[in-house]
Amino acid sequence: PFEKASIDEAYMDVTEAVGGDWDQAIKCCTDLQQEIHASLGLTASFGIGQTRILAKMGSEVNKPNGIHRTLPDEIESFLGPRSLREIPGIGPKTSTKLAEWGIETIGDTMQEGILTLGRHVSERFAEWLFQVIEGESSNDVSLLRSRKSIGKETTFPKDLMDEELVLEHLDSLVIKVMEKARKEGISGRLGEVKIRYKGFETHSYGKSIPVAMDDVDVFLRISRQLFAHFVQSGRPIRLIGFRLGNLFHSSIKQTTLDQILDATLEEE
Repeated sequence: PFEKASIDEAYMDVTEAVGGDWDQAIKCCTDLQQEIHASLGLTASFGIGQTRILAKMGSEVNKPNGIHRTLPDEIESFLGPRSLREIPGIGPKTSTKLAEWGIETIGDTMQEGILTLGRHVSERFAEWLFQVIEGESSNDVSLLRSRKSIGKETTFPKDLMDEELVLEHLDSLVIKVMEKARKEGISGRLGEVKIRYKGFETHSYGKSIPVAMDDVDVFLRISRQLFAHFVQSGRPIRLIGFRLGNLFHSSIKQTTLDQILDATLEEE
């Protein structure tokens, strides 16, 4: 399975392809590096691990053209000295809060234990973090290829100047999209707002989050952030729309973390 995470990041599950052989996994990455460089003239870094997060963290080790493998018995030594901020999904709010309690590295977390950590943050977050440390977090690579997005849009009978009224319509669209996603057991990593002005000038603005979610409150906040950041004040609006993209089966979604709303806003 292959999952595109962004324009320059992707995940592959090569377990079956290499027969569980870690050395063959390195060869697979080396071959891909050579192919990418030959065809595109670009470098590529690879991380190999038994979970997505370990692979992601490994890919950061030997940039710009390295390969890092973390074997199961190397997880503790690999993670121990690293800052909690290096774990994908942990943002500044969480890391700052834990630092106030003397927990700055992943090794500090291991020493404190899950019960102590749970007193400082939520029990759910503590459980997730220890799953990461123990190499047991989600390793599924399962992007929904048959469907790229779920979306809804509204064309107004006449151009609207009232941005608050447009926002009310946008909120309603987000709620409907997320209700549909939940009914179908789907979550997503991308929230996108579409704005069409008078004269059919159309723009789409997207924001990606590090883990797939079906949380309506998260995407309501994202859609409002996008609208506030990009709307051209004073221009009549003819259409507003919302799209949930980068879809996954909800069974592999992960815990909500504060980094979700620290992600970059992008205009398409």
